[in-house]
Amino acid sequence: ALRQSLPEVLAASVQAQMESFSRVKTLNGVVEQLLQNLPTVAPEPVVGAAPEAQRLGEPWAGVETLPRYTLQAQTAPLLEPADSRLSGLFLITEDPLSVAPRLAAALKQMGAQVAILPSAVLVASELLAQRVDQLRQVQGPVAGIVHLAALAALPMPENLADWRTYTQSHCKSLFQLLNLCAGDLQKLGPQGAGRVLAASLLGGDFGRQGEGSWDARLPTGGSHSGLLKTLQAEWSEIQARAVDFDGSLSPEAMAQCLVEELLSAGEPTAVGYPQGKRTLFKPVATPLSETPQLVPTADWVVLVTGGARGITAAVASDLAACGLTLVVTGRSAEPTAESPETEGIEDIASLRQVFLRQARTQSLSPTPVQISGQLQGLLRNRAIRRNLRQFRQLGAKVEYQPVDVRNEPEFGALIEAIYARYGRLDAVIHGAGIIEDKLLADKTLASFDRVFDTKVDSAFLLSRYLRPESLKLLVLFGSVAGSFGNRGQCDYAAANELVNRLAWQLDRSWSHSRVVVLNWGPWDVTGMASEAVNEQFKARGVIPIPPRAGRQFFMNEVRYGQKGETELIVGTFTGLPWATQGSQTTSPGSFILVPSPSPPRLQADGTLTLEHTFSRASDPYLLDHCLDGKPVLPAAAAVEWLAQLVQAAWSDWTVTEVSDLRVLRGLVLEPQAVQSVRLSARASSHADAQSLSVAAEIVDADSQIAFYRATVILRPQLPEAPVLSLQPLSASSSLDAVVAYRDYLFHGKCFQLISAIDCLNEQGIDAQVKPSQPSAWLPQVPATARPWLFDPGLLDTAPQLAIIWARLQHGTTALPSRFGSVIRFGVTPPKAPIQVVFRVQQMDGNTLKYDATFVDASGEVCLQLKDVESTCSTALNRLASQ
Repeated sequence: ALRQSLPEVLAASVQAQMESFSRVKTLNGVVEQLLQNLPTVAPEPVVGAAPEAQRLGEPWAGVETLPRYTLQAQTAPLLEPADSRLSGLFLITEDPLSVAPRLAAALKQMGAQVAILPSAVLVASELLAQRVDQLRQVQGPVAGIVHLAALAALPMPENLADWRTYTQSHCKSLFQLLNLCAGDLQKLGPQGAGRVLAASLLGGDFGRQGEGSWDARLPTGGSHSGLLKTLQAEWSEIQARAVDFDGSLSPEAMAQCLVEELLSAGEPTAVGYPQGKRTLFKPVATPLSETPQLVPTADWVVLVTGGARGITAAVASDLAACGLTLVVTGRSAEPTAESPETEGIEDIASLRQVFLRQARTQSLSPTPVQISGQLQGLLRNRAIRRNLRQFRQLGAKVEYQPVDVRNEPEFGALIEAIYARYGRLDAVIHGAGIIEDKLLADKTLASFDRVFDTKVDSAFLLSRYLRPESLKLLVLFGSVAGSFGNRGQCDYAAANELVNRLAWQLDRSWSHSRVVVLNWGPWDVTGMASEAVNEQFKARGVIPIPPRAGRQFFMNEVRYGQKGETELIVGTFTGLPWATQGSQTTSPGSFILVPSPSPPRLQADGTLTLEHTFSRASDPYLLDHCLDGKPVLPAAAAVEWLAQLVQAAWSDWTVTEVSDLRVLRGLVLEPQAVQSVRLSARASSHADAQSLSVAAEIVDADSQIAFYRATVILRPQLPEAPVLSLQPLSASSSLDAVVAYRDYLFHGKCFQLISAIDCLNEQGIDAQVKPSQPSAWLPQVPATARPWLFDPGLLDTAPQLAIIWARLQHGTTALPSRFGSVIRFGVTPPKAPIQVVFRVQQMDGNTLKYDATFVDASGEVCLQLKDVESTCSTALNRLASQ
């Protein structure tokens, strides 16, 4: 009977696994869309939903006001280089100003090998790859890239073909060089520090102000800063910089500036030289004007690219409420009515079953990926139908046109047709764009082209086909990915920065039109896994934008935004990167146990990581926790370190608990050695309003084998302290703490925090202990550093009491192997003296299990350990004599 039923059982099992795999793929696809495409906001009541004043941009009651930032110039001196010697092969691209040969001569004098890549190879990707390969074979690995092709005083082209030639030479060739040389540059490491520099000729301020001399020049060199900021986000050891000049410097002076920038490290990625003055550009909060500039009216005709979905559709709905004409474009045709088989079904699993049944009736065996594609297509079409219907319900006259915005005949013909049909085009909202996220080293040329061209070519075509004499407003949707860089988005960041530069040029040359780029932070979307997605953004200090706040910001910008405010950064940011860039000091919000200058970094899979190297110099507290003469990281310190990482990443939550901390193997410093580790933290996708779980671990940086692993729990606030119900021990003896440290423990000064052992019997111990101070553990920590979360010194007194109890009761030594949970209470550091109620739950062979509760001088429970396990061995009794 089993043999007869086995094929059916196996088939059902395989089908279940296939469906589970498909759900995971679908979820991952949706998460990626939420991160980058920012899907359509949920439908809201439409007809009569907003008063006239709200539709025209007056503040909505209870809606958050988003900060807006403009970039302002600040002169900045160049730091003296630590070393003026170079080594390895430097690739320099040819430029029309002949800066390349002058720079090459200077680099050779400093010890570098140099090769100049002619302009002809930059426009042909195959030739460029061949040339770089030949140079590497003859002259060895590449240590630096200096891209000078954009140092060119060229006019704007008239057609898309010429435009693409320039973007290939000035933008894409730099990406290809980085992609080809990624292995060489990364192998150099932080000591060798590969160098990458790109120069442009946009007026010395990346085209932001201009004196009129550069206005007709190509903005293509503006892509460099977005690309190089992303490069540094992915390769922290690389020294990368975008440098912009005006025409006031000679080629010799430009070459000298570039040499100095190559040698200077630790400063911002974008540097300008207007009139020869070294200048940085910092975001500054800029209030909106109180005087209305534009009022959308019912006779307006508005083109909205990419407006059928995402945040573009969200802001278009508020324009639609003005009763105007909306011409909406999308990549796909307007969807027909949904099939009755799926209509009304919202559950993803149920929809999958429908698609599976449909396939089986046709004798097909679809793969999970094919089913996921059908699901995504269905959800996309639903969003388009819903948004177009909402626009019409709000009173707009809606026209939907499928078009490829990269295709000049298609897109150009559409714009010309709008003018022919309506006789006007009052505003354009350009939200079209795609993403295909991959790390730079893994990105293909074809993928870079698709993402880059969709954003950049379409903006160029708008500049060619729009009629500025009658156009009132052009709003281009950008991203903070370009402003700050973003891992996995080198193409998207480069494209957005080029669009910023083009916008400045258009705003100056179109005297009757306002041109503005809104460099949005991420939007806080509703839907599947949005909580986990937003936590990833928060880890980078970027707070997601509430949809209603984003929509109100847009309407305010339409009405009150002034001409000349062209490049705006929009959103709420914590730990502002421009405020701390280049700093090597520990700030009040920095880690206590991690004196590392390397900041945490977000990996492609959403994991936050931090590199650290343990040594006796950087972690002197380890010298007070030695086993057999070797410093060992205590489990209590692992608790604090992981909690600090998670708290810094999710700063708007509060770390309240570390659960299931496991000591997988000891982190031991061998004599005269160091230990490099990676801390990592990744949030669960099942966060709710009450709690967020983050998986965290400390692993060997080389072998990737884990030392410690735990789950860190965050909540909106610390829980209230519980009422202590344990009774003091009776019929017990006491022990002098000095004797305990002399005869039973191996702990040095940092850990000698037990001041009295009042009671001790077979049930446990009642003791008095003291809190520790961060400065006693790490002298380099400043007085302004934040206090402990769990206080590792205080926490470690519980395992110390376990050792004392095991020695006196069973003649063995107990070392911790697992903390079931460590919970903290209250909002201030505990007040000394602190009582510890240590209670044994079980002593079974070689395993001791216990709880420990810490009560401060005010009688409040401040810390609680539950289900702690220690491994016992008489062989470990030797540690006390050391």
